[in-house]
Amino acid sequence: MTRPVVLFSVPHGAAAGNMVRSGILGRVLDLASSANVVVLSPMADDPAFVEEVAHPRVRVMPLPPHRPHGLEARLLALMQASYLESGITESVRIRRAEALAKGTIRWIGAKHLLARTLAPSLVEQTTRYDLIDRWVSHPAAEQVFRDARPSLLVTSSPGLIFSEVPLLRTAAKQRVRSMTIDPSWDNFTNKLMPVRRVNRLVVWNELMKQQAVTLHGYSADQVRVAGVPHWDRYFQDTAGTSRAEFFAGIGADPSRKLVTLTTTPQELYSHHDHVLDVMRRAIGTGAWSNAQILVRLHPRDDLGQYARFDGAAHVLLEKPFRQTVRAGDGLAVDVTAASQQHLADTLRHSDVIVNVASTIAIEAAVFDTPVVNIAFDGSAECEFARSARRYYQFTHYANITRHNAVRVAWTPDDLVRHVAGYLANPSLDAAARRQVVAEQCQFTDGRSAERVAQAVVDELAAVTTGGRS
Repeated sequence: MTRPVVLFSVPHGAAAGNMVRSGILGRVLDLASSANVVVLSPMADDPAFVEEVAHPRVRVMPLPPHRPHGLEARLLALMQASYLESGITESVRIRRAEALAKGTIRWIGAKHLLARTLAPSLVEQTTRYDLIDRWVSHPAAEQVFRDARPSLLVTSSPGLIFSEVPLLRTAAKQRVRSMTIDPSWDNFTNKLMPVRRVNRLVVWNELMKQQAVTLHGYSADQVRVAGVPHWDRYFQDTAGTSRAEFFAGIGADPSRKLVTLTTTPQELYSHHDHVLDVMRRAIGTGAWSNAQILVRLHPRDDLGQYARFDGAAHVLLEKPFRQTVRAGDGLAVDVTAASQQHLADTLRHSDVIVNVASTIAIEAAVFDTPVVNIAFDGSAECEFARSARRYYQFTHYANITRHNAVRVAWTPDDLVRHVAGYLANPSLDAAARRQVVAEQCQFTDGRSAERVAQAVVDELAAVTTGGRS
């Protein structure tokens, strides 16, 4: 009897953190003992990753990069313009303003009119991708499907990572069932492109489910709520590394409190040097007495941008990720289990976290660690479409600020004052942080990976038995 095959797309190291290190892949193999898995990843060229996922029923194949061009790019541009023109969420309206201010997308209104007139299916929620799927083919992806003969495709995003698009399109053309394990809370409200339809969508919480239904044309029974699998360790490991051991590992002074700045990529916020200057002055003037700063770089941030702070008093710099092969989107770091544990320890042992509107706000709340958000720019204020201020009107982040679970620093003085307040009284806003955890994580039992794996196995069973999950 031929074994059913699951194609598992792991497009970069961050996806590996969500889909592999959370235990989803391993649990799928345990639960579906009659199935084989083909892992598609650029990390097929990384021997450490290949060894990590090695299993008698796992085959690792390369996932090539993809960049839309030609007819695909032109049709996507029309669809994108119509989506931006819709202003369907506050985030989409802001994204449109950003694109116009930066000149990255032109003739939005004209493109929308053209799409609505000549290809109206590009404008409708339930048919946005149908025309492109019919007219565009991907020979490399088709060859993968011929070789693997999959029963089910599992991706890490609903068409928002370019390298996964050929897989999803080929699955649609060949009527192979597809599902997405969505690893981000802003995918449905905050992107320049609408998500595409898959047969089954697995999301964190009821908020995301409702967004998928109302904004992207999913039916409620197509969406399963499972929690956040890559945060299971936050709820399972209540002790973690001791503070003394963690501080020794990062070279911190155990007699000082720890204020951690978690950065974003430079293209999203380019003023972290200004923020660090403000933070250092707060220590120097005694506003944050007995404190030190840990700068934790985002995987897409550049350590070279912080060279002048290297060796500065009471400042520690780190980018705690393993280097791996470069993925199609340029990411060349791997979010390993050790990286995930280090982040958990950082959140647990920091006294305050500082950042620009980030998912870290939810993660810190799991550990009841206060967060101050940066809403100011460099030495001069930017126009709104380029300013940090815009992030606090994004649809997804309003679900943090409406609970007053963070303090937003609109000025440098606000940053100094809010951090000082939390250092003096870390219990401030604790009830609001608990609300955010309940709403965003939904499940706090540390078993979300189990639920996701079960969703995959249920979907596979529905395909192989001819039923519906």
